[in-house]
Amino acid sequence: MGKLDDILNGWSNYLQGDDVANLELAKERAEICIKCPAAKFGLHTAILPDYSISEIQGMYCSKKEGGCGCPLSTAVRSKNYKCPKKLW
Repeated sequence: MGKLDDILNGWSNYLQGDDVANLELAKERAEICIKCPAAKFGLHTAILPDYSISEIQGMYCSKKEGGCGCPLSTAVRSKNYKCPKKLW
């Protein structure tokens, strides 16, 4: 899969709702992300509420190289997407 496919997979999982296994994976990743200095608040909060993983609601990865700038709510839900800092 390419990076675009990974991003689309994360958006699809966010919009359609997670299965239990994917939600557990997303929560594990989110716990790492909320401690990362690259996790920043953006404008995503108003349009992307995250009721399942509220700790990362409105946040995105600000890592310039290798990052996509996507909301963390979608990035952590992509099964094949890799953290640009290689933390997960």
